[in-house]
This record gives sequence, structure tokens and C-alpha cells, in this order.
Amino acid sequence: MAFKHVEVIHLAKIELYDVWYKDILKGINLRVDDGVVALIGPNGAGKTTILKVVVKALKPDRGRVVVPEKVGSSWQNPYYSFTKPTVVEEFLEYLGSVREVEEFLGNYGLKHLLSKYTFKLSVGQARLVSILLAVVWGPEALVLDEPTNGLSLRERYAVSELLRSIKIPVVIASHDLDFILMTSDYVYVVNDGHIVCGGSTLDIFYSDVLQHIGFPEPEVVRVGKELGLRLRCIDEVKS
Repeated sequence: MAFKHVEVIHLAKIELYDVWYKDILKGINLRVDDGVVALIGPNGAGKTTILKVVVKALKPDRGRVVVPEKVGSSWQNPYYSFTKPTVVEEFLEYLGSVREVEEFLGNYGLKHLLSKYTFKLSVGQARLVSILLAVVWGPEALVLDEPTNGLSLRERYAVSELLRSIKIPVVIASHDLDFILMTSDYVYVVNDGHIVCGGSTLDIFYSDVLQHIGFPEPEVVRVGKELGLRLRCIDEVKS
């Protein structure tokens, strides 16, 4: 085997080049410059492992990893994000006063959680707080693992709007294809430790790749195909 070398460079973009990790990742190549990029694929495909490489929680056996210095994250178990007993104490780590925390949470309709104990939050509440904790300290990039688990439709829309409004690279791993459709600019399909393909979200969802990995089509795509229609992204409509 060739000489193993792992190079980590800190930039405000994300790039993985020929990244290998045990028998889980096998020559991963991906790039995120701006916008929201989604990783989709079956359980055990390697999506979460890719995210852990991006946040430097795992060191690859080989490959080149280009990541920003500051990367925010929220994981499948949102309670892992908490280190303080109450919600307000979590945010006081980054905001100067209780009033600022109240205002910040109020922007997202979560002011009522201010004095709640973090480990008594519902899964959905914990998910939202975890995502906001990943954003509030001003990271240069963001990774989210299954960010819609436990969320209502309204909350999913709110998270989608948040991710599309922040001007940093975002990588999400999710089985929620409807959320990906309304949030992501680009999709990488991951299977058995490989990047099977990558493309614009609409191109991927209108191809037959979902069928090959055993994923159902998003309902709006399925109905559109039956009617002979194709969705258009906002940029296409503007042009």
C-alpha cells in the first residue's frame, strides 16, 4: 500500500479528497463551497462518519481533508450538545446577557424554553436548541446529522429557512428527502463507503438513483412525474 498521509488544512470551505477510514470510508471525494449540501444513503453507508471527519472527531487513515477552523455541529442525539443544566446557561456561553439570550431564542419562537432544564426538553425541543447552539457562536461551517428527527412540519420549515439564510457551508446527513428537497442545493449519494454520485438536488431526485439505493421518491417529485411536470428551483425561475 502507498504511504499513508493525512493532511488537514484550515480554510472556510470543505473538501475531502480520497479519504479512507477503516472499512467504512473508501476513497471519499466531496467538496462544499457554499450553500447546503446533503448526504443521502442507507443506514451504515458512511454518512455520519463523513461528518465526523469534517469536524475532526475522526482522523482518516489516508486522504486530504480541507476544513474551516470553526465547525459547528448537531448530532442524531441532540442531548449530546448540552453541557449546562438549563437552556439559558447553554446560550450564556456565547451571548452576553439573559436579555440577549431571550431575544435570540425569541427570534425562533423558543423564548418559552429559556428556563427549561436541558435534559427535560422533548426530543423536538432538544433538536432545535442543539441546532441553534451549533449556529450561535459564529462557526465558519456547519454539519448536522438527521436534523429533522422529532420535528413537526412547521419546525422543519423553520430549520430549512435558517440553514438557507446563514452564509456558510452546511453539510447535512438525512433520510428526510422532503426536507432535503426544500433545503439543499446539492446532493451526494453515499453507499457502502463510496460516493455513488453527486448532483443538483433536483437532478438527483429526478434520476433513478434513489430507486437503486432503495429510497422512496419525495411525494412532490412522484406526483410531478405522474403529471409530467418537473420542479424548478428558485434560481431557475429567476433566470
